[in-house]
Amino acid sequence: MELGTGTAWTAIALALADRRRQVVTFDPIARPEREAYLRLAGPQVASRIRLVAAPGERGPDAEEPVDLLYIDSSHDRESVIAEYRAWRPRLAPGAIVALDDYDHEDFPGIREAVAELRLTGERLGTLFVHRVP
Repeated sequence: MELGTGTAWTAIALALADRRRQVVTFDPIARPEREAYLRLAGPQVASRIRLVAAPGERGPDAEEPVDLLYIDSSHDRESVIAEYRAWRPRLAPGAIVALDDYDHEDFPGIREAVAELRLTGERLGTLFVHRVP
């Protein structure tokens, strides 16, 4: 599950990494580059990516457990908290939650949300990675 599709690079990378993986990605803004990148990835990859034209805080529309939640959307504290809380009930035990731009000086809301949610984990590059107990 990805929140913040942007140009779909991350969704494509996730789909390319595992031929069995289905990627669902939420973003209320459809960027024009997205379709071009999906075409470049090819139909076998693009067919495993479902684009949802909605904000991530809308939450899941299915009952299936989520094993990866990648948050890279609005970056403000309130939105990140709302997104995490909307998806938390669907996160499988041991699921990974990765929040991008954790140390980015322009996006202090990510760090603030991690602190307020009391998430434990580690920094990996630009990500904060939390494993659901």
